[in-house]
Amino acid sequence: MATSPAIKFGVHIPSLRQRKLGTEGFISYASWTNTSHGALLQWSRSARLEVRIGGGSGQILTPFSVSAKEFRDVCTEFEFSQLFLEKLVAKAALFEHQFNFSGFSGAGKQPTHLEIAMAVYENDAFLCLLRYDIEQRTAKCLVFVKEVDYLKHTPLEPCVLSSWLDENEEILQRHPLMILNVILRLIQFRAHEYVRWRMQLYNMESRLGVTRDADTLMRSGYAEVCYDFGILNADVAGLAKSVADTKLSASTILAHTKSLQRLIGICEECEVLSAPDQVPLPRLSTSEQREELEATITRAELYLGHIEMVQGGVLQSLTAVLYNRISKQENQSVKAISVVALVFVPPAFVSAVFSTGIFDFHATEPKDQPRTVSKYGWIYLLACVVCEGITLLLWVCWHRWIRVWWENLEFLKMHSPSLEGKHMRKRASKEL
Repeated sequence: MATSPAIKFGVHIPSLRQRKLGTEGFISYASWTNTSHGALLQWSRSARLEVRIGGGSGQILTPFSVSAKEFRDVCTEFEFSQLFLEKLVAKAALFEHQFNFSGFSGAGKQPTHLEIAMAVYENDAFLCLLRYDIEQRTAKCLVFVKEVDYLKHTPLEPCVLSSWLDENEEILQRHPLMILNVILRLIQFRAHEYVRWRMQLYNMESRLGVTRDADTLMRSGYAEVCYDFGILNADVAGLAKSVADTKLSASTILAHTKSLQRLIGICEECEVLSAPDQVPLPRLSTSEQREELEATITRAELYLGHIEMVQGGVLQSLTAVLYNRISKQENQSVKAISVVALVFVPPAFVSAVFSTGIFDFHATEPKDQPRTVSKYGWIYLLACVVCEGITLLLWVCWHRWIRVWWENLEFLKMHSPSLEGKHMRKRASKEL
C-alpha cells in the first residue's frame, strides 16, 4: 500500500473529506496554546464596549495565546450564535456576518444583534469576532493579533492594540461598532509604508547599477553595485513577494471596509426604527461612522495605487534590467572569445595559402640540406602581421562606427519608408 509523501515525512495533511467543517473544523485546524490561563488582555473604558485581546494568528509558528477550551468559553460568554460560529475559517482572510432576530424573522422584523468575523492574514495578521446589540448599542469583541511577521520590523503585541484603543476611546464610546474600523486603521498605519518601498527600490537600483543617480545613492548610504546575479535574482524575487503580500493586505482591508460600511448603514437604520417613542427622522446623507469608513477606504485606495506603481512599473523594469545585465555579461564573454579567435584567423589563412605549394621558399636551397625556416620567412611573417592589422582595424571600425550607422539606417527604414537609396544613407551618415 502506497504511503502519501505527507505521512512519510511525519506531517499529516487531512484530505477534504477528513476535514471538519464549522466550529470544530476551525478549532481543529487552528493552532492553540495549551498553557494559556489569563492570556487575554481586557480593555473596557465604557459599559457599552468590552474588548478582549489575545496574541497569535492560529498558524503553526504563531498559535493563538489561549487554549481551545478557553476560546469556547469566551464565545459562550459573549453569546455568539452557533450559526455564526459555523462560518469561521482558520488561517485565511475572512469577513462573515450574521444578523440575529428575536423570535420569528418575518417580513418587517428588525434584527436585534449583528455578529461579524473579520480576519487578515497578510502583513499584520489578526482575527476579530464581534457581537453588537443593535437595540442597546453595546458590543463585545474578541481580537487576536499576530505578534511577528516577516514584513514587520516591530511586533504587534496586544498591548500595542490596547494603547491604540486608548487613543480612539472617544469615538468608541459614541459608536462601539467602530471598533472594527479602529483595528483596520491600526493595520493601515503599520502596513502602509510609502517611504519603505521607495527606499527598497532605490537600494535595488543602486545594487543593479542602472541609475544615473548612483553616486548620490551611495553617498546616502545605499548599497554598492552587486555582481552576484544569484543573490540579485533572489532579492528581486523576495522584494516582489513582499510587494505582492502588501498589495493583498491593502486589497483585503479595502474589501473589509466596504462590507463594514454597508452593515453599519443597516444598523443605523435599525437603531432609528427601534428607538422607543421617537419620531423617525429622515435618512441622513452621511454620519460620523460612514465618514470614518470612507476615510479608511480612501487611504486603502491611495496605497493600492502606490503599490500597483511599484509592482507593475518599477519592479518589473528592475527585473528586466537584471536579466539585461546577465545577458550583457554573457555577450561580453562571447565577444572576448570571438576576439581571441579573431587573432588566429589571419595567420591560419596565410598558412593555408603558403602551404598550397604556390610559393616554394626552399627552391634556392640544397635539397639535401634544407633549412627549417627559409630565408624568405619574413614574407610570411609580414603577410600575417598585415592581415592581422587589417582584420583588427575592420573589427574596430565595425564595432565603433559601421554598426551604429547600420542600426540608424534600419531605424530610418522603419520610421521613414518614403526615404530610399542614397538619400537614406546620406541622412544616416549625417545623424551618425
